[in-house]
Amino acid sequence: MYRDNYSMCFPKKFIIGTANSAFQSEGAADRDGKSPSMMDHFARTHAGKFVPGVVKAGFAMTTDLPDNGCFFYDNFEAYIDDMKKTGQDAYRLSLAWPRIIPNGVGEVNEAGAAFYDRVIDTLLKAGIEPFVDLLHWDLPMCLHERGGYASDDFPDWFEAYARVCFERWGDRVKLWSTFNEPCVAITSGFVEGRFPPFEKDLEKGLRAGQKLLLAHYRAVKCYRQMGLDGKIGAVNAIIPVYPASCSAEDIAAARRQAEVRFDWWAQPMVKGCYPQNLLEECPGYRNAMPEGYAEELRAAFVPVDFLGINYYVTSRSSDDPDALLRSRRVQTFYAQPGLKNDIYPAGLLDSLLYVRDRYDNIPVFITENGLCTPDSGDEETDCQDELRISYLREHFRMIYRAMLAGVDIRGYFYWNDADSYEQLTGYSQRFGLTWIDRHTGRRRWKKSRYYFQTIAQTHMVD
Repeated sequence: MYRDNYSMCFPKKFIIGTANSAFQSEGAADRDGKSPSMMDHFARTHAGKFVPGVVKAGFAMTTDLPDNGCFFYDNFEAYIDDMKKTGQDAYRLSLAWPRIIPNGVGEVNEAGAAFYDRVIDTLLKAGIEPFVDLLHWDLPMCLHERGGYASDDFPDWFEAYARVCFERWGDRVKLWSTFNEPCVAITSGFVEGRFPPFEKDLEKGLRAGQKLLLAHYRAVKCYRQMGLDGKIGAVNAIIPVYPASCSAEDIAAARRQAEVRFDWWAQPMVKGCYPQNLLEECPGYRNAMPEGYAEELRAAFVPVDFLGINYYVTSRSSDDPDALLRSRRVQTFYAQPGLKNDIYPAGLLDSLLYVRDRYDNIPVFITENGLCTPDSGDEETDCQDELRISYLREHFRMIYRAMLAGVDIRGYFYWNDADSYEQLTGYSQRFGLTWIDRHTGRRRWKKSRYYFQTIAQTHMVD
């Protein structure tokens, strides 16, 4: 790496790519043998309904349905051709479990598996490395109805599904992730009740989280036993939480909030145990944990090769002795009206330094980072996205500074490749580098994609 007149150049081995998930991008929700996922189900049953776990008063789930996504299922060749023209090194995608094994367990749906054969082969032919997530929230609905994540059978179900995927694509895919953001699927979905399945049951949520971690270990162990020559990890959302003041109480409150979002998952995946001080300081959490949880994790533990981190937002917390985590969120540094997520690039640098220090500088990929802007209703306005260009520039600069500080960063994936369906908010927010007509699937590069193309082709940010 070198700096010349403040231009920042990344090593050629540093992977630069884009990302999207099956549920949000593919469409074709009920075609070619695919069964409903729990995300499909709750998008329909909760459309337009008030979501009680969302802090924002009066928030109702979108009436948009994920039937089309960004039409990736029908147009993946065109999308991959755009990726090739962009000059990116990789594409992060997820596999739809209900497309591959519609009954959750048992017989493989050949039509669904053949679709991913075509996608992966087309990526490789274009010189683009696939980074594959096994599960990005879209658990088969039939398994959710049988207890889902909280079922004692979930680790068996997931290991069997993972084995099918490794056998089918392990020769071609060299970067694997077991789960995407379990803090959303479990903490938001079962503890806070603000994400599908919209339950609010601490004990059940902690049990579900334990089963998910056991399933993760089983999949990693399976991958290693099969002798495949790639790398396997998991993807977790990281939220740097800053104290509302310099008091010891607020500092501890901020630490607990950060740990429950990121370290609750990352620490078992890297070290085989939950954050102990959080359990000691929060009796509500500790008393709701499943019996024998620590011994169970230790016995099953298999470490990951890398961590994927998704960074979007920061938070601030102050001490609150009466709250479950003995903390409460307060206003972040900068109010940014009109944006769903506040922009704070320095939070990415802080997050990378945190992972370096807490996890012995384990290799990391920035697996998601992106800006969502409201759909303006005007194509030209949405495509002249100068703010997204600034967002990319400043976050890449923070990555460069982290690399200078010795962080072992292996790659960056912008979220997302093209405007797609967003959980809870539907098509009202646009994350993509490519603009999509949600009704027809017509595509157009935004100004930000041309800027991203320059970064990808030169491995340099201005």
